Amino acid sequence: MKHFIASSLPALALLRAVHAQDTTTTTVASGTSLTVAATTVAPVATLFPGETVQLTDEVLADVSASIQNETISNLFVFGDNSSTTVSKRDWRRCKTMPGDLLWPIGLIWEIFDILLGRRLIKPTPLAAYCYPDRPEYDATKCTSVSGGWLTSEVHEDDPTSIMCPLYEGRTCMPPGFNYTGTCTQGSYPTYVVNASSVAQIQLAVNFARNLNLRLVVKNTGHDFNGKAAGKGALSIWTHWLKDTKFYPNYRATNGYVGPAIKAGAGVQVFEAYEFAKANGVTVIGGEAVTVGLAGGYTAGGGHSPLSSIYGMAADQVLSMEVVMADGRFITASATQNSDVFWMLRGGGGSTIGVVTSVTIKAYPKLPTTTVTFNFTINDCPNADAFWTGVEAYVDNVESFVDAGTYGYYYLGASAFLIGTDYAGSTDYYFRMQSFVAPNMTIEETQALLAPWFEVLDSQNITYTPWYNHADNFYDPWKAAFPQEAVGAAMVKTASRLMPRSVFQDDDLRQRTYAAHKDAIDKGLFIAGFHLTGTGKAVVPPTDTSVLPAWRDAYAHIIVGGQFTSDATWATIESTSLFVTQWMDVFREIAPDSGAYMSEGDLLEPNQKQAFYGANYARLYALKQKYDPSGLFFALTAVGSEDWEVQVTDDLPYSWNNNGRLCPV
Repeated sequence: MKHFIASSLPALALLRAVHAQDTTTTTVASGTSLTVAATTVAPVATLFPGETVQLTDEVLADVSASIQNETISNLFVFGDNSSTTVSKRDWRRCKTMPGDLLWPIGLIWEIFDILLGRRLIKPTPLAAYCYPDRPEYDATKCTSVSGGWLTSEVHEDDPTSIMCPLYEGRTCMPPGFNYTGTCTQGSYPTYVVNASSVAQIQLAVNFARNLNLRLVVKNTGHDFNGKAAGKGALSIWTHWLKDTKFYPNYRATNGYVGPAIKAGAGVQVFEAYEFAKANGVTVIGGEAVTVGLAGGYTAGGGHSPLSSIYGMAADQVLSMEVVMADGRFITASATQNSDVFWMLRGGGGSTIGVVTSVTIKAYPKLPTTTVTFNFTINDCPNADAFWTGVEAYVDNVESFVDAGTYGYYYLGASAFLIGTDYAGSTDYYFRMQSFVAPNMTIEETQALLAPWFEVLDSQNITYTPWYNHADNFYDPWKAAFPQEAVGAAMVKTASRLMPRSVFQDDDLRQRTYAAHKDAIDKGLFIAGFHLTGTGKAVVPPTDTSVLPAWRDAYAHIIVGGQFTSDATWATIESTSLFVTQWMDVFREIAPDSGAYMSEGDLLEPNQKQAFYGANYARLYALKQKYDPSGLFFALTAVGSEDWEVQVTDDLPYSWNNNGRLCPV
């Protein structure tokens, strides 16, 4: 049954000549009516309602008959039958940008919008309200945006805003956060498809591929490297794909039988946790409230407060629905499209397709304890005592991970207990954002922490642990993981996974502690985790592309450098280079390990090995098989070495997304 929306384009004779992609003039036939390009397929129990609304060859034939102009109708065809489309001859050209001769004229965007069911957005930067020379200027809205700029909701509910604007180019930020007095589009996408169905995603994929447009995908914009940004791009916004379904007894094609949850691409971690609690189960998700469960988080491996028990987020996936680069909609599982299934479980997001939903394992309700506390230099008799307390934590990491726990800590020198104010500052702090002890009582958690706390006590360090316990994971997690500040462009980070062997070897463990202190003394800060990607309660699956270093990791350590909001690009460049160079300290301690791609360094040396390890050759081959035109691109993603972002800011190429995307 054809799926129609009232909005249509009657009497196409009213539409004037169209500038075709070969620069010849063609006309659109008269006496026809254009409607939404979608059909509702027969209900399938495993699909959400929006996934049954699809684009098919039959629908495209109707579109072609309505338009009666092959040049235009070919802009929407699938990749496997698009021999006359622009993509076939433009695969090795720079992506088309606004202002280029081949950029679609307004009429083409209007036709696209109608086929989408009026789901196309022509966005402006969120902070444009704050600039009097912008038509969007609104002092009241500016106050609201500025006041909430550091909160996740402001960015996740906007079609283009991202939570790490450094990698967008800092082109339009509110007063107090900007480094110029101007607001420009920068690498915020030019158009956005607000997706509510598979058909809309398919249309966007086909349109971008056939017109050689840059394509990006955004759910929340929670990404350390700004993957949802792209200058001149068409963006697919999956944020409102919020469907969820609980299966008490799911039978997966890999042999798993048990509870499972299916989540749409827009479901965030807090929503998944709430849904799991309501159904008496536990699911694996990120620590941060705003992370999107089904996007780059899971595709990149996905570490979790429960990883030391149940492994990585990618390990949990039983099935996923995907719109591929050719526009076709598939199911990927252990037996269907198994190579896609393997790739999208650890091989990174923005690589070969747009995931519309995932079905993941659910575990029994899990009693959990969390502990939060901190100590600063003011809580210690002297600096030596402070650093002895930090060293004692490093000494106990192995026992903490072996017990199935997870720790998220900050270390720096600042009275605000965030970052490091300057090199040489002695305003030290150690903050355990949360110590998560799954399946443990408060008493059991206290017993596990006792060896560390005994050292703190022996050094006369004052600290006050705050314990939370419940018969489920969600409640203690919610208490211990408040929403983190986002939206500022004042930090450059790099990371390293540290294997078990580092903590078993006295010399390597001592060097790891010494590296913590050296980083702070040099003006850097640390946001670290103790955890492993091999859960103690499960056997990791072998059919994932998770970075192998995760299986032996016992810590994930992020090191960052800071600068002010008004810092010049020269300052940012020098700080970035210093962070990358300093990380050699950790790279030398763990030379055979790697780094978590979703929280990694854009300048990471030997990225293929660091982010993907032995999996890279197969991942790259699959990238070429399923996305030969390079439709999907993201900095650090598989195949990114074939492209460069010709950055317009005063930076080297591919340091952010504010530039034309071209083949290398």
